[in-house]
Amino acid sequence: MFTKVFSAIIPTICAFLMCAGLTNPAYAAKDRVNQDVPLSVQQLPEVLVTDTRLPSVQENILAVPAKVTVISSEDIQRSGATTVQEAVAQTTGIMLFNQVGNSFEQTIDFRGFNGNPVPATSVFVDGVRVNDPEFGFVNFDLIPLETIERIEIIPGASAIYGKNALGGVINILSKRGAKQRQITSEAAGGSFGRQRYTVNASGPIGKFDYFGSFSRERENGFRDRSESKLSRGFGKVGYRPADGTDLTLSYTYIKSELEQAGSLPRDIAGDDPEENFTSGDLMDRENNFVRMTLQQDLSGGFTFTGNGFYRRLQEESFLVSQPFTVGGNNSTSTNLGDTESWGGTFQVTHEFKTETIRNVLSVGGEVVRNDFKNRLLSISDFGPFAIRRKTDEEITAIFVQNTIHLFSNVVLVGGFRYDRNELDFRDREDSANNGREVFSRVTPRAGLTYFLTPQSSVYFSYSQGFRVPTNGELFALGAFGSNPDLQAVRSNNFEFGLKAQITTWANLAMAVYQSNVRDEIFFTCIACDFSPEDGQNRNLNKSRRRGFELTLKVKPNEFVDGVVNYTYTEAQFRSAFNITSTRAVEVGDSFPLVPKNRVNVTGTVHPIKGLSVSLNGLYVSTQFLQSDESNERDRLQGYLVLNGRVAYEHAVPGGILKGFFKVNNLLDNNYQTSGIFAANRITGGGATQQFVVPAPGIGFFGGLNYRFESFPF
Repeated sequence: MFTKVFSAIIPTICAFLMCAGLTNPAYAAKDRVNQDVPLSVQQLPEVLVTDTRLPSVQENILAVPAKVTVISSEDIQRSGATTVQEAVAQTTGIMLFNQVGNSFEQTIDFRGFNGNPVPATSVFVDGVRVNDPEFGFVNFDLIPLETIERIEIIPGASAIYGKNALGGVINILSKRGAKQRQITSEAAGGSFGRQRYTVNASGPIGKFDYFGSFSRERENGFRDRSESKLSRGFGKVGYRPADGTDLTLSYTYIKSELEQAGSLPRDIAGDDPEENFTSGDLMDRENNFVRMTLQQDLSGGFTFTGNGFYRRLQEESFLVSQPFTVGGNNSTSTNLGDTESWGGTFQVTHEFKTETIRNVLSVGGEVVRNDFKNRLLSISDFGPFAIRRKTDEEITAIFVQNTIHLFSNVVLVGGFRYDRNELDFRDREDSANNGREVFSRVTPRAGLTYFLTPQSSVYFSYSQGFRVPTNGELFALGAFGSNPDLQAVRSNNFEFGLKAQITTWANLAMAVYQSNVRDEIFFTCIACDFSPEDGQNRNLNKSRRRGFELTLKVKPNEFVDGVVNYTYTEAQFRSAFNITSTRAVEVGDSFPLVPKNRVNVTGTVHPIKGLSVSLNGLYVSTQFLQSDESNERDRLQGYLVLNGRVAYEHAVPGGILKGFFKVNNLLDNNYQTSGIFAANRITGGGATQQFVVPAPGIGFFGGLNYRFESFPF
């Protein structure tokens, strides 16, 4: 299939290159050297993206050798998104699936890396990695959507960001004080008891600026016993004492209480998707997050950028499992987690310019310390079971990247990063599980961008990525699972793409990529005889992801605009292994929870000033369920979802009033985004069947937003 797609893409790209004038000497040299020369076509507004580890230098998105997507706060507002996951879900390469059964904890991953068992997407907020240090997942409920200034989605391994980004990076930058004082308040609500209240204020005070926000959200939930409650507070103060000096200090506090309805047998999910098998699983989190950043211009074209942070996350989860036997008692477990993280990143950037050359060199380093511990008490028919564990993690890194612009039409990027990751694990119940491992690796990055015209470019990039095994994979699972001899997962990544303004009102971006992965970690068996040497986490020899991504944006006039995103993903095992004593994974089998085709189309009309009406459609093809690595069983069905939104804004005395109304799942389809094959302990008998997490039916959400921009005081 991929060969057919690839063979169809290459002629299209070649035809476009010929039309764009790559081989046409009539493409004026003066336009290549001097981009101030008037052009015969209308230029698109320049989109800038962070091109260094810390945001000291921004680059024209056409010059970056990757299919980067930038989502602004205005884009988020226009989309009607209520979570970070919804804000990024429409872009190419993204996989969104729900494994726990509430609106706030949906999982995101990139380019065929499905997050099982460990996510392969790194998320940064103001330059600080916010992935859970123990398992790598991201608590998106701890990122307030209303505080986000922009989201940069960078697919593929990127050396300057470091470990665990095999699929890509989501780089989030928070808001700061506006140039004029303003206060914004919003009240919204809808189906399933959803309520959201937010208020924020920003503005300048002399050489200082401030931004503060508070929000409260709650939802009864689509499923039985799936209530969610969140309180979020955020404050940021900026200080610019002189030209070339910028200092910010921010603090985030989050308290979330989220019930998790979990999965259902597929037949029950089809008849009664609101059902919940357990008496209610619960996750409580409290997060305190302090960040400080400094940017200082130095003499000779140098700039220093640095950040420091402290983060403490406390979690308490309560889990009720299905009975092990028909008529048996439920087992319950309570887990207390406490994670403290602190560290910082520094970067020195030098920019050099001549009439025909611009060179940007960045050199920096990173130091992070994570201390995470957890206590678990499980009670079942077999008696109590306790766990007490503590892990210390130390991360140090250095990175170098150089970007050179030659003659305004060639951009070369090269760099590398060295990471050292040390894990020190202590099991206070069983010291035999104790262990210490050190992983280190150099990951390079190289890219070439060629401007066909000032509004179109082609690029090629190569990069390497790696993932460090978790302490669970290494130590915490004991003899039947852990393996202290595991190697880090490695990837070699290739990408070829094109970005262009194809007419004065249409913008196209497309990419073809391949990621060759070695030593991917999976639980495998030799004979599955339940000996310590048999069922273990092991490194697979080879696996592979590859695909095609396309984005087309059109705006033929002021009344209509639209976006089409298409993603084709192929994720395959390239080495055979035994997953159980009766099931073997063969070369060419597909990874579970990776749909091959994903299409997202959004159309918006603006019939009068201030009014917009949009319709969004998402199609996701079939996918194998989790635990079906051998591809022997029925797939999770594909699905189509339609969402509609109406919004109107109008200037009123003192500010701007906005109203919006959104309908999700207009067709009221019964569908699921994730599932797993597992034993049904309710019916007993040891048989396995499909368990799925139902998605909500038709739902409504609307509200009012008022921004005060004039003050009498």
